[in-house]
Amino acid sequence: MNLASITVSAALLGFLAPPIAQMSIQPIVAAKRANNFSIAESAAVLYAATAEKTSELPTVSDICDLDESESSVDKYTITCTSGSKPFTQVVSRSFRLGHNGFGLEITTDDDLDGFDDTTGMLTHYAECYSGWKGVEGQTLKNNCELGGPYVIPAYRHLYQ
Repeated sequence: MNLASITVSAALLGFLAPPIAQMSIQPIVAAKRANNFSIAESAAVLYAATAEKTSELPTVSDICDLDESESSVDKYTITCTSGSKPFTQVVSRSFRLGHNGFGLEITTDDDLDGFDDTTGMLTHYAECYSGWKGVEGQTLKNNCELGGPYVIPAYRHLYQ
């Protein structure tokens, strides 16, 4: 090799080495960010799911903050953060209290006619009904047992 070839090779190596080194560590950086995201995501989802299930605010973990400043009643946002810079990942989840997962506000079926007393909505799947509420001369149920296998899960507690 002559001196010119060595000089050009050294210059190219010096020019290309930093981007190559940067590219080689990107999978490690991505894995660290993904790990931090999964920690923050699982904490936020667990908190929101527990709150919705119990209709109460559970204890907030060390990596999360609860925002109660929403304008509508019983609406909250939990924000969880995991990792340190430059690997920090932040996840937010909104949720509401006092509502079941179906978006229905369940009341009662005191007269045991298969309809919600307040909203008039069906408490069983449509297979149980041969007519709508209030239609005279038609039965409301086709041999369905109240609270049996055709009850809508959100209303199951009314018949237990």
